[in-house]
Amino acid sequence: MANDKDRLEREIEEILGKIEEFPSASERRARQRRRTVNRVSSNVASWPQRQLARLSQIDMSQVMLLSFLLILGSFFLRSFSPLIMQWVLYLGVVLFIAAFAMIIMGRRGGGSVPQYWRGKPIQYKQPSMGDLARRWFGGNRRQR
Repeated sequence: MANDKDRLEREIEEILGKIEEFPSASERRARQRRRTVNRVSSNVASWPQRQLARLSQIDMSQVMLLSFLLILGSFFLRSFSPLIMQWVLYLGVVLFIAAFAMIIMGRRGGGSVPQYWRGKPIQYKQPSMGDLARRWFGGNRRQR
């Protein structure tokens, strides 16, 4: 029992001794400044990775649909501004060609072996906008 009291008193004295060793206000401000600079620099350094991760989630069929909508929309802009119509049309055509090339190139690398889980193939692909629209319109027809 006396041993526990001695140990408790020593711990209390250590804690009280550390209170006097607190950093000064200028040291605390400097530490806070360093933490802020480190946080900002890590956010700036990770920005390209976040953007690439966001870009990797884009489906090429959606890009192709967007390019088609740009080409179609450019014809409606003809009455407002022929210059804008021309640039939107160029952007749509370039986007369409790029998406088409990416779809074609993506199919060539099909040498991977499909993986199965409990006899069913594992698919990591998200449903495209066309699949969702077909499911939605198809589901409405069946309910009638």
